[in-house]
Amino acid sequence: MLEDFGGHINNHKSDKGNVINIPSNEYAELNMFLDPLAAKVVFDSGLNITLIPLGIQRKVSRYSKILERLYLTKKTPEGKFAWRLLSRLHRLKQTHPRYQHMDTFLGEILGAVILAGDHFTLKTTFETRPIRVLITGIESEDGRITIDQKHGNSVKVLEDVDPFAYYNVFANRLGDKKQSAIVGSFEEQRRIWNTPPR
Repeated sequence: MLEDFGGHINNHKSDKGNVINIPSNEYAELNMFLDPLAAKVVFDSGLNITLIPLGIQRKVSRYSKILERLYLTKKTPEGKFAWRLLSRLHRLKQTHPRYQHMDTFLGEILGAVILAGDHFTLKTTFETRPIRVLITGIESEDGRITIDQKHGNSVKVLEDVDPFAYYNVFANRLGDKKQSAIVGSFEEQRRIWNTPPR
């Protein structure tokens, strides 16, 4: 079983986490901070985990590029939905200070694209690292991921991906008519259910 998991490994002092509401916790990823015990349970589970660090998620967080790529792809219901949703998030980010963190949403999509495969096209590189999630009860440390040679669990970490390849793979998958849902709306589905078989 393969599990995809987001987190943050700070390699330099300038690599900050995204716990925006707790300024003293500079290096944790928000989900790890909110429930570090759950994160520890997952990392200790022995599952085949792929960690997609916050730094890599930030690398692929260019709304203008992914929207441009979606706009140019074939128009499937899924592609149109994704374009409308991401356009809305992009507009919110541009117009409202509370939505400045919305770039990380594109990093969340990266997890699905990585799980779907095509690592050659994405130009991905991975490294296995012994990681541990800190659970100290100290707000400024909880949820931080550390490299721990003695007590860490081996986790496959995404080290690099080509952002433009990611935008292309995502858009092409959503534009693939063979992958698209046959039914375009709930009303159409209801008509199918209510039509007797021939």
